[in-house]
Parts: sequence; structure tokens; C-alpha cells
Amino acid sequence: MLAPLAAGLVVTGVLMATIWVVERQLTTAVLQADLDDLAQVRTRIESQLNQASNVSDGVGAMIEVNRGLDLASLRPVAERMLERTPVIRSVALAPDNVIEASIPLEGNEEAIGVDLAAHPVQGSSLRRAMVTGKPVLGGPYELVQGGYAVIHRVPVSFDRDGDDEEEYWGVVSTPIDVMRLFEAAGVAERIRQGSLAVRGMEGLGEDGAVFLGRPQLFDEREALKTPVIALDGRWQLAMEPSQPPATVTWITRVAEFLALLAGLLVIWLAVRWQAQQYALIDSERLLRDVTSNVSDVVFRTDPAGRLMYVSPAYERLVGRSVHGLVGAAWLNLFPEKERRRIREAAERMQPAGGVIGDPQGGGRVVLTTRLVRADNTEVPVEVRVEAVSASGRGQSGLIGTLIDLTERQAFEQLEGLTTAVFEGAGDGIVILDRHRRVLAVNPSFERLVGKSSRDLVGERLVTPEVIDRSRSRLKACVHGLRQRGRWTEELACRLPDGRERVLCWSVDLVRDDRRRVSRYVAVISDVTMRHRRMQAMHRRALHDPLTDTLNRAGLEERFEQARRHALREGAGIALAFVDLNGFKPINDTLGHQVGDEVLREVARRLSEVGRREDIVARLGGDEFVVAFYGVRDRADLTRLGDSLLDSLHKPMVLAGTTQLVHVRASIGFARFPVDADTLDGLMRRADAAMYRAKKLRDDTVVFYGDLTPDRPFTT
Repeated sequence: MLAPLAAGLVVTGVLMATIWVVERQLTTAVLQADLDDLAQVRTRIESQLNQASNVSDGVGAMIEVNRGLDLASLRPVAERMLERTPVIRSVALAPDNVIEASIPLEGNEEAIGVDLAAHPVQGSSLRRAMVTGKPVLGGPYELVQGGYAVIHRVPVSFDRDGDDEEEYWGVVSTPIDVMRLFEAAGVAERIRQGSLAVRGMEGLGEDGAVFLGRPQLFDEREALKTPVIALDGRWQLAMEPSQPPATVTWITRVAEFLALLAGLLVIWLAVRWQAQQYALIDSERLLRDVTSNVSDVVFRTDPAGRLMYVSPAYERLVGRSVHGLVGAAWLNLFPEKERRRIREAAERMQPAGGVIGDPQGGGRVVLTTRLVRADNTEVPVEVRVEAVSASGRGQSGLIGTLIDLTERQAFEQLEGLTTAVFEGAGDGIVILDRHRRVLAVNPSFERLVGKSSRDLVGERLVTPEVIDRSRSRLKACVHGLRQRGRWTEELACRLPDGRERVLCWSVDLVRDDRRRVSRYVAVISDVTMRHRRMQAMHRRALHDPLTDTLNRAGLEERFEQARRHALREGAGIALAFVDLNGFKPINDTLGHQVGDEVLREVARRLSEVGRREDIVARLGGDEFVVAFYGVRDRADLTRLGDSLLDSLHKPMVLAGTTQLVHVRASIGFARFPVDADTLDGLMRRADAAMYRAKKLRDDTVVFYGDLTPDRPFTT
């Protein structure tokens, strides 16, 4: 009765598990639909913000082109842009940060004359735009003319006095009505219902305050969240997830009830089948002629458990004659230490008080044990014993087989080991035929390419895609396989999901007994993280951690590359040694944090003077080196020296202090190969020129060629 009950429980369990999996998949589908919906909402909001930013950018560009405010020409253009961008309430024009005009004026009269720089709430976003010189999205704010809006501010600068330098003119502000924005995105009703909320005042993302919707939504564990790129800042959306339809829950409960009924039906059918099997064991067979040449040992007992027949295979298996066994107890086939276990298993086939082989008891025993050969070695065997009866004659007994498991166990051990290695390997493994069609892949390879073996087997291997498809790489692979039967290399590859990874390919060629190519076995390891760590280590070794410019080691490496290139091209290199004057008082008075900001700003400004291929390095403290490639003559050197001084002369607006920070510098120049043909030589000469500049005055440039009258500057 246990077997039918177990079968019913298994069927019920499988059906219930299937139902639970389907229910989980439906729940996941609902969640995925919510995530897709939230992503579309985010896209619509970002699109509306980008359209609104184009209006303020366009108006600012017209003011810069016209070199001032020309309302007559600006108004029709701005009105047309506003018609196409309904989320914008108006365009406010503020020369010197005071709103002078608004398009349209109607409904915005209260804003005229407002000094934005002095505004207690909106002033911070204006100052941010003035410092960065870039557009800024501030708010949302309560507007002085009424309404609730985020404001896109675009600073406007142009040459106002003809000195070829841009001066700050003022700011263009476009209030973007918050509710219009979210109505255009199609989610205003959700915000009113409390199923959607937005936070990120002043573009601070999840660190900003909630300005629309129910604030508690961000604290709910099940809420779905996504960031919104709000021009130069960030917002965060939170959405209440949808619940699966009630119909799904009702269908799931009905399916569970049907699964229980199916399990009961299986139990009833299994009981009937078992009864029929007992009825079939009805006849006694004479096995002598049938089993004489069978490799498995077959034996037969009488009702008392004495051996009536043992096949010749027993003698071949253990090396002892079967003649002494006939008439003996069947347990004598086995070593004495195994007999008790086998007897207890056989007794479970018969009812209490019955005899072995009683047809009313029935049953079968299957177990493994060992036989002892004549040479005292052991051989593993599988024992199969069942009770039989001869219908109509009242004879009963046991019939059994002994199966040699030596080869099977060895094969199973080898097969299990091979399967365990193949399935459990952390590296991806793929086996190909000689035409590069996939024969088998392991789970690691499936995870690597994001495809199942069902989709891969039978197809030509085209993924992961090797990014470098050069002929030289292909020839190296073919050569390695032909010469050594193996090719190993690390390649940059693109996975089907678009990710680029570095994979180590190890391909082995397998030949058949006629030395023809039969198989390819490829083992693929993901070494991307190791590559990234090596690149990061290399970058840290070559760069200054404070300014992210090159350090001394990085300077030596980059300069050597530039030196070789200059020798090939016949070009010159100018090396400038820059030393900051008065840096120590900045550190002492404003603190090391401000001092660090000064060094970062100096590095940034120095990097902007030259071209992309030029070199900027910090040697330590307040000393920098800048190497310019392709310098031709004295005019180039003079221009570069002036550019370096000009870049450092502008006052610095830094975090951590409200003061404008001024730095001065002394700069020494040396030329390659005129003054020296090595980096050390150039640095010594540029350092000497820099010290001469220090003795003269601040903001001075000295050329090493001017220090050596016997070696004048030559073009």
C-alpha cells in the first residue's frame, strides 16, 4: 500500500508545484508590466523636460547672437516655441538677474522687477547657474505670479564691451508647470489618487524632498522606484504595484483542488495495478536451458528456501563449482557477513508466520552485495529476489538473479565524474563538431550567452561575438590548433545582451582514430574583472590620486611615447615646469580641503590649455609639468606660456569657501631636443628656468634658451 500512496503523493506534489510556479509567473508578469509602465512614464517625463529645455536654450542663444535683448524679434519666436511646448508657463528675461520682460506678459505681471539673485528661495539655483556657466533646473517653487513650477535657468554671456571676452549678461528662466508636466506624461490622475509620487527637490534625486504625491509611498517596501534624469539633476518616481486579478487567485485554488483529486485517482489506479501484478506470478519456469549461456547468475529455490538450480554463470563469476550448492540454503551463495542483511530483506516479502515464497506474501527484494571469489577477491553484484508460485500445483519458492556490477560501477563512476565536472564547472564549456555546430554546452555556458542548450545545439557557434575579427587573430588560432592541437587567448567579446566582456578561450582539437578532425572542445572563462583590476591598478600606478593627472611614473611613460613619435616625425616638444606661488598661505588660512580644491582646479585649467595629446602631470605639492607636442618656434612657446598664465590668472570659485581664490605661478620652459633629449634633462633645465622666473616676479615665464647665451633659441 505504501507504493500507491507514494505515487499519489508524488503526482499531487508535482501538480501543486506546477500550479505554484504558474502562479508565481503570473505575479511576476504583473510586476514586469508595472516596471515597463514606470519606465514609459519616466521616458515621457524626461522627453517633456528636454523639449522645455530647448525653448530656454533657444531664447538664450538668440540673445547671445543679438548681443542683447531685442524683444521685437525675440517675442514671435518665443511665442511659437511656447505654443509647441504647453508645459512651459512663460519665458522670463532677466538682464543682470532682474526680470525685465515676460513672454507672455499676461498673468505674469507680478514677476516683472523681481531680483532673482536676492530671492530667498530661488537665488540658490541662479547662483549655481552663474558659477557653473551651465543651465540649471531648480525647484519646484511657488511662483510670485502664482502657480507651482520647476524653473530651467540658462545663463547668457557674450562680449558686451568689444574686448573679445565674454561677460555675464543675465539669465533666461522658463517656469515649467509641474501639473502640466505630469498631465502631459499621463500620470496626473495617479498622483491625485496616491498611487504615484515624486521626490527630488532641487534635482537631488532620492535625497530631495517629496514634492508631488503621497510621501509615505517611498517608505512602502513593495513600491516600485525609478530615477528620472531631470536635465542636470535627478528626481525619483515611486509607484504602487498592481495586484494580480482576483480571477487568477480563484483559478489557482480550483487547480489545487483538482490536483488533490488527481492524486487520489492515481492511488486508486496504482492499487489495482499492484493487485494485478500479484495475480500474474502464477507459474514456475524451468530455467536450466534458458539461463545456461546467460552472463547473469540465475537461481531457484523450493518453498523451504533450498536451492533447486544455480546457473553455470555462478561458476564463471566466483570460480567455484555449483554442485555443492544444490540442496543447500540459498543464503549460502553469499559470504557469511552478508547473509543476515539479505535474510532480513527476504523475510519482509512474507507475512508473519508464513514461509519464504508463499504466494500470499509476494514482493521483491533488490539490493547490492559482494561475492567472494575463489582467489579471495570480491566482486560487486546486484541481487534480485522475488517470490513465485506454480498455479494449480501448490509449489512456491524464490527465483533470483545475481548481476555482476564491476563494469557498470566503473562506468557509472567515470560517467558521474565526467558529468559532475561538465555540469558543475564554473567555466563555460561547449563541444562542437568539425563543422563548428554545437553538440553540447554546460550550464555555465548557457548563463554566459543567455541562451538555453535547446537553442544552441545544432547551430553554428556565433556567440559570444569576438570584437576583434582581424585576419591575424584567425590565423593564430588556426596555426595553434594545427601545430599543437590547442589554442588559448584572451579576447574582448560581445555577449548577446550587448555586454562587452574579456573571455579566455581555450580550444582543444579532438581527432578520431584516423587522425581526422572530429570535435572541438572550447572552455571559456570570464576574466573581465581581472582585466579591470589590472587596468585600475595600472591607472592608479600612473595617476595622481588628488588631481587625476599623471604622476611621475605616468609622465615618464607618456613622455617616452611622445619622444619616439617626435623623433619619427621630426617634431619638437616643449616642457613647462609650473610652480604655484602663495599656495601655502591658502592651505594655512582656508584649510587643506580648499587647498586640495585649488590643486584640482589648477590641474583642470592646465589640461584645457593644450590639445588632447599633450601631457599634464603633478609631481607633488604645488608643482606641475605640462608637455606640449609639435612646438615649432619661439612664437609657439610664447603663446603657450601666456595661455598657461591666463588660465591660472582667473579667480577661482571653490567649494568650502565663499572667497574668490587667486593663484600666481612661475613657469620655466625647456625644448626637446634643443635643450635636452631626455625627460630628466628637460626637467632639470625647465626647473632652472622656473627658479629664474621665481626670482623675477609672480606670473613670469622664462625660457631655458634665454639663460644660455651660447645656445640661443633657434627655430
